[in-house]
Amino acid sequence: MPLLLIVLIGAVQFALVQHARTVAETAAIEGARLAASEGYTLEEGALRTRAMLEAGLGSTGAAFAVTAEQQGDAVVTRASGSYPLFIPWVTDLTIPIESSGEVWKEGFRSGP
Repeated sequence: MPLLLIVLIGAVQFALVQHARTVAETAAIEGARLAASEGYTLEEGALRTRAMLEAGLGSTGAAFAVTAEQQGDAVVTRASGSYPLFIPWVTDLTIPIESSGEVWKEGFRSGP
């Protein structure tokens, strides 16, 4: 029974960490997509990334660091933070999560 309980807790923890990574990756890509759209700014892209992190991860997502920058014709949005592990009797363990999204800016490009 104890072994089954440990395996069950490990499976739930693995699923929660994968969910957090997916939320961070999706938030970064969505923020970059918005910032690369015509008429939007880098700040609006960073705010969109933060809003999606908070919607998907709650207060844990609110603690993530979010940056947006333009690199040539592309917009890159990064989200990084720590996700707390849900292990009974151990409360201070965290997993670092970092993700980025890169999208080309919209606009007319002349040439071949």
